[in-house]
Amino acid sequence: MNTFKKIIISLAMAAMTSSAFAVANPSYEDVRAAIDNTLAKVEEAKAALDSGANNEAVIDMVTDARQLQKDISNNVLDLKRNQASNVLKQVRTALMNNEPQAAKESLADALNRYKEIKQLYAANH
Repeated sequence: MNTFKKIIISLAMAAMTSSAFAVANPSYEDVRAAIDNTLAKVEEAKAALDSGANNEAVIDMVTDARQLQKDISNNVLDLKRNQASNVLKQVRTALMNNEPQAAKESLADALNRYKEIKQLYAANH
């Protein structure tokens, strides 16, 4: 019985490490689309904040941008993506604390960071 358990565990481990369970690397188009979508959402949030939209609407846009940026999966961009995501957190915090000027500054910073990510990705591919 002990040998049977070892065989079953070995088979299970082999199945889990097989290529059938491997996660495919995203294509150039997928990463590029994620960058473009995130950048568009950050620009939309900035335009809404500049036009005086209520904080809740802008917070929703920032949250959407943070979700979209998760699809920017590229080892070269991970650090910059994480840094830009942290800036989006600062925007959300500033809006929740009703600090529109700090939110505008952080949103402009985030926009510049995502533009830099787009340029860096284009230069490397």
